[in-house]
Amino acid sequence: MIEIRSPRPGDGTGIAVAWCDFAEFYREIAPESFQSPRRDGLDVWLEDKLLTRGEDGFVRVADHGGEAIGFVDAAFLPPHADADRQLVREVAIPRVFVNALAVQRDHWRAGAGAALMTSVEQWANERGARMVMLDTYAASPVSVPFYERRMGYHRQAIVFAKHLA
Repeated sequence: MIEIRSPRPGDGTGIAVAWCDFAEFYREIAPESFQSPRRDGLDVWLEDKLLTRGEDGFVRVADHGGEAIGFVDAAFLPPHADADRQLVREVAIPRVFVNALAVQRDHWRAGAGAALMTSVEQWANERGARMVMLDTYAASPVSVPFYERRMGYHRQAIVFAKHLA
């Protein structure tokens, strides 16, 4: 059974495994764009980041049998001060941006990711957000179908990149 809860001291070890699994998966797809994070002290660094989010931040941990197996990190974005001068409509509404979602690879497709995203959506609704946004790697055979088919998100933008010599 997966429980979604607030992060607590000691979660860094499991979160670091999820983060490294996430990195290795993407490194396998596109090694020119992704790298393995430095692992020494990663658990402490991640735990510190997750435990110190401000009022407009949202972090939840997926717990399986007392072990943190994944997390989501999101932020509330109020309407932009100059929204009436912007081209994109979404900057005029309160919205939530998902900065990161990672689950240990051994727990993929077991519901942890969906439960974490559902918790973000509930928080977004409670905050008065009218949209949840995120980005993911376009060539991912896992995350793209997860967001589109399982969670009901749609593609809205394309990010282009060009490596220079």
